[in-house]
Amino acid sequence: MFKKKTTIILAILCLSFAGIIYWKCFSLQGVSHGTFIRSISSPDGTYTINTYRHSGGKLKENAVRAEIENKLTHHKKTIYWKYPDKDPLIKWENAQLVQIGHEFLNVVKGETYDYRFDQKNRK
Repeated sequence: MFKKKTTIILAILCLSFAGIIYWKCFSLQGVSHGTFIRSISSPDGTYTINTYRHSGGKLKENAVRAEIENKLTHHKKTIYWKYPDKDPLIKWENAQLVQIGHEFLNVVKGETYDYRFDQKNRK
């Protein structure tokens, strides 16, 4: 009985630890907020893109995070994370497609960009 409870507790702890590692290292939602740069609304006013700068300190360059906010539901989600970056161009092509830096994202389909998984940036 004791061995079964110990196994269950150990499994729960391992899964919790794995979830925290995934959230912080592999999910865009685990990226810290940073310093606000600007907000740009979609042509139809449904969405707003908010950008934030992350200081890299004295020896590192800055990173940029962009989140989308649905104005109807007030739901916010990080959709862009780029390092190095300072202040990317943000341009709405239409009510669904936004250009952030060099990346085009369809916000209705839930597309995101994370430089950590971009094969073009691998050396």
